[in-house]
Amino acid sequence: MAFARVNGIVLHHDVRGNADAPALVFSNSLGTDFRIWDEVAARLAGDFRIVLYDKRGHGLSEAPPAPYTIDDHVGDLAALLDHLGIARAAVVGLSVGGLIAQGLAAARPDLVAALVLI
Repeated sequence: MAFARVNGIVLHHDVRGNADAPALVFSNSLGTDFRIWDEVAARLAGDFRIVLYDKRGHGLSEAPPAPYTIDDHVGDLAALLDHLGIARAAVVGLSVGGLIAQGLAAARPDLVAALVLI
């Protein structure tokens, strides 16, 4: 469990798996926290550097006054990846996490190696 201050808020995140492997980032659905990925992350941790995070207002991340926009979430994820020193990652997005993943690919194509949209 770790916390990073990015975009003026604190995001709860966890990095698991092989630090030398390609990065695989998971962005979850509305109203959930990153624990929904625990089983998948455990299965993939030998082959990937797994990044799990709680969006603003979710899980243990800070909840600044609403409303939150997709652009807010995209900026948070980009800033978190920059903070972690991850230059490129495959991004898995579930539901609104898929919108965030697509927004990241549009705003920061340098960060996104691939998208998996669920």
